[in-house]
Amino acid sequence: MKRRGMTLVEVIFTASLVAVAFMVLLSIFPTAMFSVRQTEHRLTANNIAQAVLDECRSGPFSHLKTDQDVDTTTPGALGDILRRSDQKGDDKMVFVPTLKVRASPTSTAPRTTLCQLTVEVAWRERGQAYQVTRVLQLSSLNR
Repeated sequence: MKRRGMTLVEVIFTASLVAVAFMVLLSIFPTAMFSVRQTEHRLTANNIAQAVLDECRSGPFSHLKTDQDVDTTTPGALGDILRRSDQKGDDKMVFVPTLKVRASPTSTAPRTTLCQLTVEVAWRERGQAYQVTRVLQLSSLNR
């Protein structure tokens, strides 16, 4: 006697295997999306820190003051990056850059010729605080 088709047990078993495989695949997506979003935030924070350092490097050395606030309303690259980071859809992530200017700790040169710039960009994500720090040694000597 030849058998044609499948029994009900075989159909139920196959359907349950497909359902389990589908559930496993669906559980991977939220983790991947969180990882991508976290990487985007870190990249944006790095871009903000680099823009702050670039603006400090492009201006005169005499304008660098100890513990100055970062001007986020500037029309330059920093202002553009901050405006773009504020308009990320439902994300609404807020990045807070701070700039610290001090005499270079690795040098005996006076503060008027050599200083260290430290930019810290902080943000909160899912209740945790994150921070990116960039450091630059800057000299007033002509190249």
